[in-house]
Amino acid sequence: MTLVLQLAAACGQLTGTGVKPFQTGSDPDLRDETSRQTSHESLLRLDDRELPQFADAATSSDTTAGVAIGNLEELATAIGVSRLRQSGYRGQGQRIAILDNGFSGLKNSLDSGRLPPTIVYVPGREGSASADTAHGTKLAEVVHAFAPEAEIVLINSNGYSNFIRAIDQCLARGVTMVLYAQVWEYGGNFDGAGFINREVNRATSAGILWVNAAGNYGLATWEGQLRAIEQNATGDNPSTNPAADQALMDGAWEQRYIRFHIPSPSLAKIVLTWDDFRDEKTWRTREDFDLVIEDASHRPIAASRMIQDGEDHGLDEKYSAHARELIRAQLPQGTYYARVEVKNSATIARLPKFRFSIDAFGAQVLDARSVNSIMIPADNPSVVTVGAWDTAMSGTGRGQLWMKPDIMAPSRLTFADGQSVLGSSSAAAVTAGALAAWQSRHGRIDHNGFNALRGSDAIANPATRRLFVH
Repeated sequence: MTLVLQLAAACGQLTGTGVKPFQTGSDPDLRDETSRQTSHESLLRLDDRELPQFADAATSSDTTAGVAIGNLEELATAIGVSRLRQSGYRGQGQRIAILDNGFSGLKNSLDSGRLPPTIVYVPGREGSASADTAHGTKLAEVVHAFAPEAEIVLINSNGYSNFIRAIDQCLARGVTMVLYAQVWEYGGNFDGAGFINREVNRATSAGILWVNAAGNYGLATWEGQLRAIEQNATGDNPSTNPAADQALMDGAWEQRYIRFHIPSPSLAKIVLTWDDFRDEKTWRTREDFDLVIEDASHRPIAASRMIQDGEDHGLDEKYSAHARELIRAQLPQGTYYARVEVKNSATIARLPKFRFSIDAFGAQVLDARSVNSIMIPADNPSVVTVGAWDTAMSGTGRGQLWMKPDIMAPSRLTFADGQSVLGSSSAAAVTAGALAAWQSRHGRIDHNGFNALRGSDAIANPATRRLFVH
């Protein structure tokens, strides 16, 4: 892996010698309509494109040719891969699919020898585009560095329909392992189920070992129960919708606010979800909540007010079928207040559980931070969820339900030019490369095999869950 050229906008950019997290937040195209999804059968007819002919959209900004991972041998020794490689186990016989939103910089990675000419790229559905990010390319470089003889297939999974198609491709191509260093902030109730995990289960039930980043939301997630509804009529808490009720929530500041801090100006993605997802994407919630962000003076500065009424409104952007609200806003440094509103408390027949997450570099929730900060599909019990062991800065997500992460790995990658990245994405890539080398010696394993081995010292220290392959 080399310098990460473009991280998600909410994470900021790598500058100087500072260490920034290799972020895993996904920005999926989760439109309410299903008619825009192309059938699996027609998608599978798309021809592969050999990477040497792939038009590289980021050539002009990729200046990292020839830059190698400066601490590769240090990491390889720390996790046992050096000994395997010296014995001739270098990932041969493994076919690894890397599913990601974008693969900018591919041409330069090929020209510099950081990726092999045999690599295969599978584009998204016709008419769709990959995101302008080098995230997937750099993950591939990490995997190739640790398991240079493994076959690598890069698949555009940008958006929900491309995600489904990517799993179809994995099944059709005989993939042995998937690396997915992305997470979804919605699409399930964070219990291992939901319609995103239902698609992942198609891969894992076929014996594919799915390696997923835990996400970097450990410091930026709040989860709590709705307690009651009160009418916002006092005027002491200004609202952009004065007629709306304000939700009272257990663990919230003054029972109604989730406070969060932004340490430096950032483009932030703020997501509110509640536990009304199903395994079918076509499910439409009737529970209608809104999300409002206030500044330190309680002045509303942003709001998401989509309408959830359980009906099919096609492409109308005012409506959502899903139990979520989302705000993207450029926020200055400071402390902010998020609150939940409901248009009509009489329509709320139960007490839902809310989850609030913020994707911005260094963002921290200040109130009752959730102990369950694993996102989707890292919450799936059939995937290998990887966290970063080497720094608290990464904010690795954790989950109590399935005792996630399953394994911890080093994530700090340094380069010859002094740049560094860290976080659960790079930890997941390191793990995928190490497990590929391990499987070239011991044979293929699925998640059940992984779980059986985790209690021994074959792939990790049983006490600490730290990655070490023999």
